[in-house]
Amino acid sequence: MKSFYIYITIFFCLVVQAEDRLQIHLNSPIDRQKPSSDCVDEICTSLLSMIKNSKSSIDFSIYGLRGQLSILEALKDAEKRGVTVRGVIDKDVNGNSYYSDTYLLEENLKNIRSDFSSDLRRKKYLEGEDGDYKDSKQCKRPIFTDGPLQCFEDKGYASKKEIHFSGDIMHNKFFIVDHQFVWTGSTNISDTGIGGYNANLAAEIDSKAIASIYTEEFNQMYEFDLYHKEKFKLQKDQIKTKINQSTISLFFSPQNYAMDEGVIRLIDEAEESINVTIFFLTHNELSKALVEAKKRGVFVRVILDATAATNGYSKHNYLRENGIPLKVESWGGKMHMKAATVDQKHIIMGSMNWTAAGGSKNDENTLIVRNDYKNVKLMNNFFDKLWHSIPEKFLTEDPLPESLDSEGSCFDGIDNDFDKKVDKDDFYGCFSF
Repeated sequence: MKSFYIYITIFFCLVVQAEDRLQIHLNSPIDRQKPSSDCVDEICTSLLSMIKNSKSSIDFSIYGLRGQLSILEALKDAEKRGVTVRGVIDKDVNGNSYYSDTYLLEENLKNIRSDFSSDLRRKKYLEGEDGDYKDSKQCKRPIFTDGPLQCFEDKGYASKKEIHFSGDIMHNKFFIVDHQFVWTGSTNISDTGIGGYNANLAAEIDSKAIASIYTEEFNQMYEFDLYHKEKFKLQKDQIKTKINQSTISLFFSPQNYAMDEGVIRLIDEAEESINVTIFFLTHNELSKALVEAKKRGVFVRVILDATAATNGYSKHNYLRENGIPLKVESWGGKMHMKAATVDQKHIIMGSMNWTAAGGSKNDENTLIVRNDYKNVKLMNNFFDKLWHSIPEKFLTEDPLPESLDSEGSCFDGIDNDFDKKVDKDDFYGCFSF
């Protein structure tokens, strides 16, 4: 089996076609009223067009499906006209998927597989461990918390509820079409994702070299039922190729050390500026790296999601306490990106949240793009627009994700803070109705 991973496609990394290109699509949540099942935004139509124009093959690895049935119909039509369609989705140890329409992929397409068996194997491995989290004497447990205690910089962090293993997450969002085109990024195939409600990024890539690397990762999951910690490291820790003057390094979690060798390494190199747009930010060493960058004179700014700010392990206040300007978003939709620009020329993007699980447990893909001045300018302009849309008071305060502070969240028909209460029924946040 291991011989498979000495894959001939690695050598394609050295071959770059003249037509290779990387296009970034950004979706703004500003002025969005609610999620949508329509595929009208560029972040969705770029994917839909790629599927409709497919000629021979489509391989996709996605967290799930909700509401975006035009993508499902396009996949069905592709299969009917002879395109080989294969897919990988996420399931937990009970065989359930997070997104409600994911089962339709299995019912309507021939070749859909999941990480269910892998999660069961992991659960069996973990059985016998007592799961009793013993508090460290190094720090004090936060009040009203029952989750594992984490000590960081002499302060205690913990979740409100106990954490029990329900399965590692197959969290990718990528499509490979005709062994030539790749669509990837932070955007889920959902009404809040490609439906345009959340802040998201999708990269559309035309490159046989990159497509071949993604295919190798896909085949580990689809062909060999290897997910999460079971996967083999690809031949090189950093798999690189070039598009025009830009160098792209690909990292697949958890086997390729995306956090340490990709994200943190680039942040450690920063000399001038870092703009971060991120959903969850709980990773200890990454947080330290951002603070160290600030101390050596790098101008660091962060936009964080409001739901993520309520997480018991979030490091956003640690960043604030160390002088980093950080705003918690106040839109109805979420800050769902996992991206950054560095020194006006480098980009971090992908599906990986900046968490320990994102780097060491879940199936994720991360791209480090160096010397892409055009797309960095696009992303920095986008960052500035989002930054100025958030009131200055949220440099020090955290708006509740479903509240009058988060504009529109009390009228959008969804459970923004995952407390099983929607809009006016969420009395604590939307109390005035």
